[in-house]
Amino acid sequence: MAEKLRIFVSATNDLEVSRAVIGRAIADLPVQIGVEIRRTPAQGASYDDIFELIANVDRAYFLLGRDITAPAGTEWYLGWKLERSILPMCAVVRRTPAAQEFVRNFPGEWKRFHSRAELARLVTLDLVRILNHTTNRYGLSVHDLELLKLHATRIMKEAPDLRGEPGGAEGGGVLLDTVHGNEFSDQFDDELLVTS
Repeated sequence: MAEKLRIFVSATNDLEVSRAVIGRAIADLPVQIGVEIRRTPAQGASYDDIFELIANVDRAYFLLGRDITAPAGTEWYLGWKLERSILPMCAVVRRTPAAQEFVRNFPGEWKRFHSRAELARLVTLDLVRILNHTTNRYGLSVHDLELLKLHATRIMKEAPDLRGEPGGAEGGGVLLDTVHGNEFSDQFDDELLVTS
């Protein structure tokens, strides 16, 4: 039986609306899969509640903006403690000293993005890689896998600078809809983020 793809989205306060970009990238995939997008509730949650939200996700997306804010720091810590697969991404913005130190202390590579469109491309390419799981955890047909490959090729052509890089909903949720369309508003346009 096909598994549901479980994703946790962590974002610093200034990138709160960028959570929806991840939901949009999932909705734009050319295949039908069950996806559950989790997040810490906007009104906050206890350490144990955040632990439960992160404990069994397949992928955690971590979006860092100008400063490291609560509960993102706790989500980051728990994701690593629980050995979840985390893709750290940071906006190309002027960061506070605390956020600069946070980036420096991570020994791995941060994926950097200048716009919401670039963030969507990073996430889309990452999702395609995840869905091409060797044991076909998500129950995709050969046709589905070919559609994903074509989708990734189109995305890479739109952003040649991302070639070779593997690659939420705003309030969390489960996406099971069979209709992929423009049900999201155009609030995710391609305006550039302020760079330092």
